[in-house]
Amino acid sequence: MLKKFGFEKTFLKSLMVLAIPIILQSLITSSLNLLDNLMIGSLGENEIAAVGLSNQFYMVFFHSVMGISMGAGIFISQLWGKKDIKQIHSFLGVSLVVSLLASLFFAGLAYIKPEIIMHIFTLDETVTSLGVGYLKMVAVSYILTSISLCYSVTLRSTEQTKIPMYASLIGIVFNGVLNYLFIFGKFGAPALGVTGAAIGTTVARIAELAFILYVVYFKKNIVAAPLNSLINFNWNLIKRFFKTAFPVIFNDIVWIAGITAYSIAYAKLGTKATATMQIATTINNMFNIVGVGIGCAAAIMIGNKIGAKLNDEAYEDAQKITNFGTLSGVIMGAGVYLIAPIIAGFFKVSLETQENVVTILRIMALFVPIRFFGIIQIIGVLRGGGDVLFAILIEITAVWGIGVPLAFIGATYFKLPITSLYLLICLEEPFKVIATYPRLKSGKWIKDLTTPSYAH
Repeated sequence: MLKKFGFEKTFLKSLMVLAIPIILQSLITSSLNLLDNLMIGSLGENEIAAVGLSNQFYMVFFHSVMGISMGAGIFISQLWGKKDIKQIHSFLGVSLVVSLLASLFFAGLAYIKPEIIMHIFTLDETVTSLGVGYLKMVAVSYILTSISLCYSVTLRSTEQTKIPMYASLIGIVFNGVLNYLFIFGKFGAPALGVTGAAIGTTVARIAELAFILYVVYFKKNIVAAPLNSLINFNWNLIKRFFKTAFPVIFNDIVWIAGITAYSIAYAKLGTKATATMQIATTINNMFNIVGVGIGCAAAIMIGNKIGAKLNDEAYEDAQKITNFGTLSGVIMGAGVYLIAPIIAGFFKVSLETQENVVTILRIMALFVPIRFFGIIQIIGVLRGGGDVLFAILIEITAVWGIGVPLAFIGATYFKLPITSLYLLICLEEPFKVIATYPRLKSGKWIKDLTTPSYAH
């Protein structure tokens, strides 16, 4: 069937070797979040709202650090095309230093001022109190996550996608077992509820990082840079890094800030609306990982080809991956639409919330193919090709020019039901298709960042 769409066996094999481990890793990570939500959801709507809103702050942190790591990853994937290991180690070092500084800021804020963070999202004191305990306990995991991300992105960019996947698998095992023990107080452990979920998450992050460092350094992986190589960077390299990485970092911060703004808009409609979107978004993220995985694989493939001076092949791959990703979106969307009622039934919430979750999931399903197209262009083609400024322009315009204004107008002035509000927000997705398609066809996104013309 796939051959009818022009996807030859060699292309599919190259794409899937990279994409499947990334998709599985993301699926494992999303499953970890789903596991948290299912277990916390059995305690009630206040608890699930508290964890959901607390995790909005975590997502701001995560995407800030992911932007730093992915900024380095753009260089590393192109340098891998040239097999320049020394420079790869230098960019890994820069990303580690910058990521650690960022994680210390976020961890400190979560531990010292958790009340301020929670009050950004809600004024409900019950939800705030639960969220404060969760944030304080989970703060240290931010530092661990930042280190894991830097190594994971470097491994991915050098076409070693299985190692981060195995690390995430270890993490979900630890998280699931410890959640069960500490949320519900099993086998003599104290029943800590929301705080128990934070303990499980933190220990899971420790296990993930330990596995990655063991494989990299004890197995003498190519990314196993000694300390002197990690700090062997000069001001010129830092300027090169930030010239490309800052737009990526800013892009991810802008995007997650928009998602956070959506959460604030949802909260204006009440705790039930917040719980509805927390459940629906968690499920939606699990299906979106297929698009994100294909997009990340696209960035690696395209970056490697550009680094190896195979620009025509990079262009052809971009067209094929876009078509393949959009077709995958049609299939995934159909699946979400059909199983929406089954998914909603797993959560211990009111009948009204369950019905809203089904409707939201079905709206999400209709937009999946369009969303996949945008994800592949921004994460895959534009970033992998080095065209990061155009990518951020599209993201800012879509989220802050369309989605966020519509969210607050709908929630504040028209008091729309959560289902109608979400449909309004989804209008940002068609814009991304309209804006990125001409850029894809033009080939102007192909930029070799490792050449002398991009070095200053």
